[in-house]
Amino acid sequence: MKKLAAIILSLLPLLAATAQQTELTSQEAKTLYKNTTKKRVSVHDPSVVWDSINTPNRYYIIGSHRGVAYSTDMQNWTGTSEQFAKVNEDGSVTTVSTSGGQMEANLRQVFSRHRTTTITKDGQQVAFGNYDATDWVRAIPDNNGNWDVNGVMWAPDMVWNPVMQKWCQYLSLNGNAWNSVIVLLTADKLTGPWVYEGPVVYSGFRSPSDQRVSWKKTDLELVIGEQASLPARYNHTSSGNGQMWGDWWPNNIDPCVFYDEEGELWISYGSWSGGIWTLKLNKENGLRDYDVTYPSTGYSSSSKNVTSDPYFGKKIAGGCYVSGEGPYIEHIGQYYYLFMSYGGFAPDGGYEMRVFRSENPDGPYKDAQGHSAIFTQWVLNYGGASADRRGEKIMGAYNGWGFQTVGECAQGHNSVIAAEDGRTYLIYHTKFNDGTIGHQVRVHQLFLNSDGWLVAAPFEYNGEELTDADMAQPTPLTAQDIAGTYDILVHKYAMDHNNMEEVTPVQISLEEDGTVRSTYVGTWAIDEGTSYLTIRLGATTYKGVILEEVMDQRNLHAVAFTACSGSGVNVWGYKRAPKYALAWQLNNQSLPVTNNQSVLQNLNLDALWQGDPNVTMQWSSSHPDIISEHGRYNPTGLTDDTDVTLTARLSAAGYYWQQEFTVKALSEQNALPTADWQTGMVAHYGFDDEALANSLNSGEQAELLRQSTTKVPALEDGDALRNGRYVHLNSGNVNRESFVQMPNPLYGHQLDEGATLCFWLRRTDANLWGTLYGFTAGDARLFMTGNLYTGYNDGAGNWLDINHPDRVKTSELKTAQWQLVTVVFKRTATSSTGGVTVYVDGVQKRNDNFNGQLGDKTISTKAAFEYGRIVDLLTASPTLCLGKGSFWGTPDACFDDVIVYDQPLSLSQIIYLNQMMNRVFNFSSLSSGIEALHPSPFTPHPSPFTLHPASVFDMQGRHVSQPQKGLYIINGKKQIIR
Repeated sequence: MKKLAAIILSLLPLLAATAQQTELTSQEAKTLYKNTTKKRVSVHDPSVVWDSINTPNRYYIIGSHRGVAYSTDMQNWTGTSEQFAKVNEDGSVTTVSTSGGQMEANLRQVFSRHRTTTITKDGQQVAFGNYDATDWVRAIPDNNGNWDVNGVMWAPDMVWNPVMQKWCQYLSLNGNAWNSVIVLLTADKLTGPWVYEGPVVYSGFRSPSDQRVSWKKTDLELVIGEQASLPARYNHTSSGNGQMWGDWWPNNIDPCVFYDEEGELWISYGSWSGGIWTLKLNKENGLRDYDVTYPSTGYSSSSKNVTSDPYFGKKIAGGCYVSGEGPYIEHIGQYYYLFMSYGGFAPDGGYEMRVFRSENPDGPYKDAQGHSAIFTQWVLNYGGASADRRGEKIMGAYNGWGFQTVGECAQGHNSVIAAEDGRTYLIYHTKFNDGTIGHQVRVHQLFLNSDGWLVAAPFEYNGEELTDADMAQPTPLTAQDIAGTYDILVHKYAMDHNNMEEVTPVQISLEEDGTVRSTYVGTWAIDEGTSYLTIRLGATTYKGVILEEVMDQRNLHAVAFTACSGSGVNVWGYKRAPKYALAWQLNNQSLPVTNNQSVLQNLNLDALWQGDPNVTMQWSSSHPDIISEHGRYNPTGLTDDTDVTLTARLSAAGYYWQQEFTVKALSEQNALPTADWQTGMVAHYGFDDEALANSLNSGEQAELLRQSTTKVPALEDGDALRNGRYVHLNSGNVNRESFVQMPNPLYGHQLDEGATLCFWLRRTDANLWGTLYGFTAGDARLFMTGNLYTGYNDGAGNWLDINHPDRVKTSELKTAQWQLVTVVFKRTATSSTGGVTVYVDGVQKRNDNFNGQLGDKTISTKAAFEYGRIVDLLTASPTLCLGKGSFWGTPDACFDDVIVYDQPLSLSQIIYLNQMMNRVFNFSSLSSGIEALHPSPFTPHPSPFTLHPASVFDMQGRHVSQPQKGLYIINGKKQIIR
């Protein structure tokens, strides 16, 4: 009846939970989990349009060097090509080949003669002449004397002109010394053939004498009237290379063309140097509107803060050679948003997108703190901690996000489309932290937060149907849906791009009560009746949206948020949605038990492989006294092999999965090792008795000590995987250690072959340097750290490092889980065996990185060192310490069951020791190697001898203050009380 009652009680929590949750079967979980891929393209400087004119309707991106691709879903892209046509002398057009050996010659013909012959100026039709764009941009060859059209066709932008009933492509042809020009081409289809209609705006006419870049070859006089000489404000040359031009004026590349809310057509353009400018265009022919005039404002020979010019129009951003290119303007909601790309487009160039906004198409554009997008003096505006931080940084270099294994970096030169489907998409090119300079296109959805600033969805666009209108409606997510552990990325401004710095995720917990815990402490709340999120992390408040999104590379759904601070820093967060978290867990975990297996040591039932932090595992056992719900195996008194039913239950918010496993617990006799694992054991410290005594010699006792710190190691209990208490060390620097000191049972012994040290370890931090154990004698020391770094130094110039953290990083010792560490010391070594060997959970670990000095010999291999020196130090050190003995102090870590042998264990002995350490076992029973049964009557009273309560244990290793009838460990020996 007692066992039946225990079974019912153990199942009650599961039965109660079942009533509140929906079951997810293994088969259903498989349908929720699959790998996904996208069809990628590499289009440099992608500009996006939606083609609703032609069939089939598609999204197109067009980029530098004639890169073109299309998509129907904004997820999968197919590369294609575009055609060009030349204008003949009679005005007819002929399609030309842009492949093969004639490509360069044909492209030069395309841009040598344009189709437009007249334009409107002051209400009159005037001759437009002919502007040979190829002649202009090839005027100044590069340093090698080279030039080709295809290589300078940069960053086009496209728009459908309903008046012209044509697609208009605005393309920059980039010269070598600011002699660039933006031209207009038109076509009936986005793939062409494209016909050159005429130039839109020139740059680089800086010299009154250099006929190669004479203003007479441009449309300057059409704009400002005939000139007897070049106006002084444009006369800026230096050594014939034109560097001074950029102090005042733009390099006319990177066009962006858009219609404002009144139906007027605008172009923005420019890059670095003289900044970003804007002009109004003529809707009738797509060229510059020659009837619109602009004042000359801010120019002087000493001041470089020009804000308006009769030819270039109005400056809206940049200037003073501050980085900034690829301007893109899109009207979303109530504002025009200006996107800029700062930094250099290289993996280590610090390239990143910044955002400003304005109520007007021609500015002023400002960020959330009111900073102008225009610079009045040179500053570094990307990278280091001292860099200027204006403009919202919508994202930056990052890695380890979701299933990401290669970091994104250098994201930018983007375009944006407020699409007809009600969604806003951000399209950009990015490079990767993979050692190459390759790039690809990425697409993220954009949303407006409650303050009208744009935030990017944390994952790529994967077919989600949410819009900004949906964000203004009540969220379908409940507080229970939202609560949980999230990975977050904070896209900080200061980045060490020279060393490829990336932001990586940290974890926070959003509690149902609206608090934030873990890495950051703060609060979170959803604006009532919306999906707008306000989250405070530390002292910073972010505003954004919360949504359900599909993760990259899998079809798993995530609860995700994206938000922006008032200073322009963006934060992303996600957790897998409950049902999908459970599906992920089921499809990737390795359960620690199988049906019908024989059990002779602990089952780590609490372990989850790649566990989702929002999925919990709960076990129940039909015989918790034999195998507990945590997998602790207790064969004490078990005379027969016994079937035990273990029930696993995974839960994630409103969902659960459950399965039973029947295992055979072996009897006490059948589970005993067949090899000798006891001989040579000279010490065991279990930290369970008040004296902290060596179970094999009660006269040797451990001490909990500190050095120049208030932190004393703590004795803790309550861990279901431990027998009684264990010791918890606090982190501390060298000479400020919090440590355990034990009498060294090897002190003064003769160790003919070597020794063995074994202990349970649970690391609380990932410290690679903190001392796990240490032996010292005078200036000599031997120690090991969390990197499996073994260090020896005799203080006389002989030393050895194995797995030094500066040379190799290991990850064998995990955090937050108990592992059995066994270190075997032998006097001799070959290239593969002996010396110092480390085992974790019975498995030999990395031991292949050696560095040291022995006399005048440099050590670089295992066999080259004299390990007898290390073994001799084991006998010369009066103490063995946990947390002290190296040069770097104490880690935050827990220890239990420290065992010392006066001989090196063999692999089979290590395996059996591992087996015995992984069960309920009282090492006091091994005292002096004698097991005595006393059949004579015994009472716990002073007569016939005194009983010390601290020396009485039951067969599970627990203290017993008032023993009754039964079998006990008393004074280190098995005794029967009748």
